[in-house]
Amino acid sequence: MDGFLIQRPSRLQTLGAGTFALLTLGALVATAPHADLRLPPIEPFLPMCALTVFSTSLIAAFLLGAQFIVMRRPILGTLAGAYAFAAITVALQLLAFPGVFAPTGLLGARHESAAWLWTFWHGGFPLFVVLAMLTRYRLAKRLSNTRHVGRWLATLAGVPIAVAIALGLVALRADLPAPFGPSLDNALLAADPVAIVIWTINLGAIAAALFVGRMRTMLDIWLVVVLLAGFTDTSLNLLSTARFTAGWYVARLFSMIAPGILVCVLVWEVTVLYRRLFDAHASLMRTASHDALTMVYNRSYFNEQFERAFHYARRHNTPLALVMVDDDHFKQYNDTFGHLQGDTCLAAVAAALSGVAGRANDFVARYGGEEFAVVLPGADERGAATIAERARQAVERLRIAADTAPGYVTVSAGYAASSGNPFETPGALIAAADAALYRAKMLGRNVSAAPHHDMQDTAMRD
Repeated sequence: MDGFLIQRPSRLQTLGAGTFALLTLGALVATAPHADLRLPPIEPFLPMCALTVFSTSLIAAFLLGAQFIVMRRPILGTLAGAYAFAAITVALQLLAFPGVFAPTGLLGARHESAAWLWTFWHGGFPLFVVLAMLTRYRLAKRLSNTRHVGRWLATLAGVPIAVAIALGLVALRADLPAPFGPSLDNALLAADPVAIVIWTINLGAIAAALFVGRMRTMLDIWLVVVLLAGFTDTSLNLLSTARFTAGWYVARLFSMIAPGILVCVLVWEVTVLYRRLFDAHASLMRTASHDALTMVYNRSYFNEQFERAFHYARRHNTPLALVMVDDDHFKQYNDTFGHLQGDTCLAAVAAALSGVAGRANDFVARYGGEEFAVVLPGADERGAATIAERARQAVERLRIAADTAPGYVTVSAGYAASSGNPFETPGALIAAADAALYRAKMLGRNVSAAPHHDMQDTAMRD
């Protein structure tokens, strides 16, 4: 079964992603003309932003890697590597950024190390996303039959990680020139080669995602949104390289949003899977405890719950009653009308009995064949007699045609209660109710009876 990300999106999901994409484009269009507008400086904003990007990227990488192990989709493994790449490069940039942890940065950073790490991050991540989309079908067949899923994950995710480490070492150790020229304004994209390359990579990644993925799955539409958020981040940063400007602040917001989008989608998938698991478990429990034909509880449920009810009644000195109900002449009915009609008859009888046992803790179970048990916690012998007679009358009112007297289906009912009787085990109470049912049969059927001859019997005959 395909996961949530690989399923086709619903109209509502597509509308949600499209709305987010339009809002992102709106933010870019609204901010771009004022990208170099100076705003009050908030010094902790940069480390807060970087830590957020690092955390969300790492979470996305972990969740995607876990999904790859289960689903063996190459795109998931490579995407895990792409987000790991982003996490490593942004972490190195934060450590190397002058003035955050040290005046000149940590790890022996050069003057332009942080700028190059930003460049590698914003150029490398979209490239790895495109690579992930290209591996969607190329490796699928090999991965579906492999026993070495862990090795494949190490390869698919390990390559971007190795590239991130290598580029980090280059940025930290090599004396590189400044990636962008000094004192740049909104003409940056037309004047700086590195800026043009980075911007083109981001724009090309969006086009590639649309062309390769064609919005066929949930993952496709949200990857386009992620790349669009990254494009907005990159564009606003390139339009204003100075800190604490409108472009810089909005760009940082979208740098946090880009990895956060997929994390939210993945967490939502986990929520959906938990809901499906809960529903499946509830359905399994219903199937395991209910009789498939009559939809009342089955014998296993009766055995378990009746024993609990019996011991509870003994511990708390409360009564417990049991009514055993059996279809009269059911074998003959089956032989005459066929098993299909017999099944319909049993289902109708079970529904009638369920309507009689209406208290919160009462329940009806199919005891075996055409025999049913009605468990009545808290009911004494008088209450059991009342329910037994109501059960008999409820079936009688169905008027299911039969070829035996009185011309329609009837039941016999026997009842017993723990109040005033020294039943030591659940089996003893069941045996007493069963004896009462046998006695009802001996009295001529279509009768409710107690287990002892000196108790009052009730009969309704037509």
